[in-house]
Amino acid sequence: MKVGIITHHSVHNHGAILQLYGLIMTLKDFNCNAKALDYKKNYDFFEEGIDNKYNISIKSVPIYIEYLKKQGIRKTVFNIKKRKILEEFKKDKQIIGEYYSHAKDLKAVFIGADEVFSIEPGLNPFFWGMGVPCKNIFSYAGSFGPTTLKYIDEKNAKEFINAGIHHLNKISVRDRNSYEIIKEIAGIEVPQFCDPVILYGYKKEKQKFVRPIKKKYMVIYAYDNNMNNRDEVERIINFARKNNFKIVSPGFYHRWCDINVNVNPIQLLEYINYAEIVITDTFHGTVTSLVMNTQFITKIRGNSNKLGFLLDEYAVKNRETKNFTDLDIIYKSQINYEEINEIINNKQTEGKLYIKSCLESINENQ
Repeated sequence: MKVGIITHHSVHNHGAILQLYGLIMTLKDFNCNAKALDYKKNYDFFEEGIDNKYNISIKSVPIYIEYLKKQGIRKTVFNIKKRKILEEFKKDKQIIGEYYSHAKDLKAVFIGADEVFSIEPGLNPFFWGMGVPCKNIFSYAGSFGPTTLKYIDEKNAKEFINAGIHHLNKISVRDRNSYEIIKEIAGIEVPQFCDPVILYGYKKEKQKFVRPIKKKYMVIYAYDNNMNNRDEVERIINFARKNNFKIVSPGFYHRWCDINVNVNPIQLLEYINYAEIVITDTFHGTVTSLVMNTQFITKIRGNSNKLGFLLDEYAVKNRETKNFTDLDIIYKSQINYEEINEIINNKQTEGKLYIKSCLESINENQ
């Protein structure tokens, strides 16, 4: 069965690719040949000229020259190599398919997961399946991300989102904020399911992992523009030195870390799997730690809609740090993964049953 997926596949982000690959592999278990559908996103709500940053052309040159000046040679070279590694991974796994409006013979399309419903950049109809040549369109664990009802009102987007909601055959979300937005706009209650990284679990891949560093190490997983505050860095370094941990940053460049290493998405999981502890401020840094059963500490910044909900959902709210002064206390309080894995197993079952129901409804819709 040929299935399309519409999600954020073109971003240079390990978490986004892991969730896409996780959904592809889960659908494969249902005898589906699934690939991401390509698209061109608009950025109407961003400042003028910002699309030159994302839609690379000759107009992008000044932006990247300025980036080079600001970020420095090492970070720039690191990110160029990172982009290449992620593109090679997508090509090797053959996870990107046709352009969404030109796709043929699609039996079903899944929108999600990730922040597919976010309207921060602009209004993109294909994230609601509009213009997609398929009658069976579902969402799996879609998220509005940072988008709020207030922002939707400011952008006069309620009518657009309401039309999108009713365009889908079945709809599910990933977090409470997304649930509340749909309930308010469309007057319906929708189910919530786990991120595809959790859904798939990556157990087969984990069996082949090899420890990447012999010495004890901790992982920093944060966007390279975050977690660089002097006080934060000092507290993290002191924690690492006290515990005799090497500080490793896989996938992002932080000059204060002992080791910065470029990795593909599966290698990232390998580094997280063997880490003594992961310190992160991202959703997928937390998700991958949960899946790998690794101890972690999470800092919530501007992503409380999804990350705060995630910590509550898996009963790990006590893993949150406010200002990195409590790293020793949180680290000594070990996560009971027997309890967490029970939650994960239940979430996986619920998510797969939903996907099964979507696929079984296809004959009814044709």
